[in-house]
Amino acid sequence: MTTLRAFARLLRDAQTRAPEDLVRTLEEGVASLGGDSVVLLLVDYEQQVLRPTPEQVAGVEVPTAAVVGTMAGRCFSTQEVLDAPAGDRVQVWVPVTERAERLGVLTLVLPELDEERRLLAAELGLLAALLVLAASSYTDRFHLQRRHAPLELAAEMQWSLLPPLAFACGGTSVSGLLEPAYQVGGDCFDYALNGTTLDLAVFDAMGHGLPSSVLSSLAVGAYRHARRSGVPLPEMIGRMDAAIAGLMGDTFVTALVGQLDVRTGRLSWLSAGHPAPVVVRDGGVLAPAQTPALPLGLGLVDREAATPEELSLQPGDRVLLYTDGVIEARAPDGEEFGIDRLHDLLVREAGSGLLAAEVLRRLVQACLQFQGGRLRDDATLLLVEWTGASST
Repeated sequence: MTTLRAFARLLRDAQTRAPEDLVRTLEEGVASLGGDSVVLLLVDYEQQVLRPTPEQVAGVEVPTAAVVGTMAGRCFSTQEVLDAPAGDRVQVWVPVTERAERLGVLTLVLPELDEERRLLAAELGLLAALLVLAASSYTDRFHLQRRHAPLELAAEMQWSLLPPLAFACGGTSVSGLLEPAYQVGGDCFDYALNGTTLDLAVFDAMGHGLPSSVLSSLAVGAYRHARRSGVPLPEMIGRMDAAIAGLMGDTFVTALVGQLDVRTGRLSWLSAGHPAPVVVRDGGVLAPAQTPALPLGLGLVDREAATPEELSLQPGDRVLLYTDGVIEARAPDGEEFGIDRLHDLLVREAGSGLLAAEVLRRLVQACLQFQGGRLRDDATLLLVEWTGASST
């Protein structure tokens, strides 16, 4: 009860402070453990670095931490509480995560680290995640902290459209990423868990930049409106097609919309000119045949003739939805990334034992490195893992 009351007090204090002052609330929680030197590190949009607030502790500058090769980065990647000696004290790194969405890392220094303090430090990380998400509705402070480079207007619009980058419930998890993070325009993804159905969608709007972002926004809005109306997949596709054709004209969006029954693992989907999903199973790849279909926006979708594809997942299966910017990426010498390379990397990373969100981050980084660090087209990936019947 004492611990519960302590956390309740921290939540009450956060309600009355300016939203950008949440680190002060966390400092009070750490002080109750006899600790200090609290720093909140938030991951940037590319998930390559962790950026600190405050930027100085005791007059000493706090550096940005790389996701690869640092203790903070290791904590972020593995989602484990880590510690190391700091003189006669202990420095601790704690994941800042809400469900499966990895927001960053909380660092602090304690006089000692026994099991009770380790548990309480981990719970402070959970509290930090909730405070960051709540505060971000009222201040731009933490949106700006995540920016390692200027964000273009089209990218600003796309990021504001997205659901959380990762989610997990019961035996099902979903993770998504966009690249290039600071210039993305026409790609987007969406998902929602409604009862025992996980709704999924990936979009690739025609063109680049701001016009493409506007088109993508319309597609996502039409999708959510249809999804929340409770209509089946063919009707969803038809309504999205009509909305885009009726307003934009001479444009199109490729899309894949799907539904996963989280109790049974039954996956169904419809493609509108979009690549089929890829399934990783038992160290290999299942690649369902691509069914020819027109993109959205031409006003030609036949709702009566549209028949969803179906596949029964097995426990441990991972399903990747992606846009063509992933496989069409080219190295400086002109070599294409290609579907076979994607399959090989997906199987390798999926077999690493890492969390789905970290597998996806590594896939994106491999794609970026192949193309010399910068993509020439938008690339979006959405990875779903089903480990068995959900209790949802």
